[in-house]
Parts: sequence; C-alpha cells; structure tokens
Amino acid sequence: MLQRNELHFERRSILTAAQLRAIESFPREILRLKYLDYGNGIISGVDFVQRGDEIFTTEGIVKLGNFFYCADEINLSTLAKSAIGTFKYHFVLAEPKRTAAENVTTEKISLEVKQLEKNFTGFEFGKFTSGLRIKLPKLDAANLFEEFTAKGSRLNLLNVPYSVRGGTTFHPYIFRAVLKKLESKENPSPADTALMIHLANFGVATIPALKIYVQSNGVNWRDDSRENIFKSILAAIQAEWKIKLPENFSDSQEKIPTTTKDTGFFV
Repeated sequence: MLQRNELHFERRSILTAAQLRAIESFPREILRLKYLDYGNGIISGVDFVQRGDEIFTTEGIVKLGNFFYCADEINLSTLAKSAIGTFKYHFVLAEPKRTAAENVTTEKISLEVKQLEKNFTGFEFGKFTSGLRIKLPKLDAANLFEEFTAKGSRLNLLNVPYSVRGGTTFHPYIFRAVLKKLESKENPSPADTALMIHLANFGVATIPALKIYVQSNGVNWRDDSRENIFKSILAAIQAEWKIKLPENFSDSQEKIPTTTKDTGFFV
C-alpha cells in the first residue's frame, strides 16, 4: 500500500534513466497528491499588483486538472492594449503549445485577451472594458460591490478561480477587501470575528465556509452567481448583530422567591 523510493548514488557512477525518472517524478507526485482534492485554479502566488498606472500578475503556481504550471509575471495593462473598440473583454488562457528539444517536452499556455463570451466556463484572470486605462479595485472603498463589479475602468476579479479543497473560491485580493471591511465594523458578531481570524491566518475562505458565515449573521445565502455570493457576504458584514434573549424563561431559569427571616416576636 505504501511505497518509498530510496536512491543510491555510487561514487563516480553515471546516473541511470530509472534514477533520473525517480528524481523527476517525485516533486510532481508530491504536488499532485497534496492538491488532489483541490479545484482548478491558482494554488499559490499569481497576485494582482499595481505599479504606477500598470497592473501585473505575479509569479505563482496554477493547477489545471492533474497538472501544475509555473506562471511568469505578466503585464496585464500591456496585454489589454490589444483589445479593440469599447467592449467587455477578459484575460483567458490560450490553447497549449508543446515543443520538444533534447528529450524535454515543454508545454506553454499564454494569456490572451478575448471578447467576453456569455456563459464562459474557462479559466479567467479578470474582466475589463477596452478603451479605458484599467485599475485595480480599491480595498478600502465604501461600496465594495460597486467597486468590484463596476463596468468602468476597474478590473473585475470576481471570477478569477483560487484553488481550495473541494473546488475554488474568490481570489485573495477580494478577501483582503473583505477583511478590511470587517475590521472597520463597530460591533462585530461572533461569526464576523471568526471570519476575521480565518482570513488573517489563511487569506481565503471556501464557499461552504462563507455560506455558514452569511447565514450565521441572519442573511439569506444566494449562490447562483459569483456576484450574488459576493453580495451576500457584504450584506452579512453590514448586518447589525443583536443578542437575542428568550421571550420566556424556562423552569430552570425562573426566579426562586426568597424568604426573609422574621426577627420579630409575638406577645
């Protein structure tokens, strides 16, 4: 059931093909088994940063099926300049291209700009409107829903998949804005505090965990779209927390009448 490979390297010996295959497959198998239960999406890195007037994605690791790809830093602002007209576009993955040299096969998947398709189900790195200088949403905006879904110059990140156990969730950039909003809440509920601690520790929360949070704050959960999930989260943050006391005391809670000791006397 369990297996462990131990490689032996003799002095001045030439590495065999079997040894090289074992060395090559070990880190790949570790990654595959560690993230076996995770959905397709960003495993690590691939953050969105703004430098001056340009937006970049950082280096990272992306999972697609059982394969893991190393992502380079990409200038999204430069890439967005290829969009023509004033339409909705998004950054998506192009078709894989494979090259072989010296017994090494390299598969590369570029990021390209495509006009937004209805009911798109592929891997997306954000939506934007062409003809405008795109900017990242402000983390401390008063109206986060409008900031992250605006059809203007903001880069919409709601559909960027971040890989977690059981599927995908929102990108950590969105959760940083959620954490800021929670930290500014005057009277946080126990669920607010629990989510703040979780985001401070891990940076993201799964969709099932977000559902528990929203319903714990007495807000209806809507999961028919990423926009409605985000709207449910923001409504839960805005919900006022009140301590609910029982209307009637139970028998064990009823006050027991106290008797006073009579210190007087009769004649």
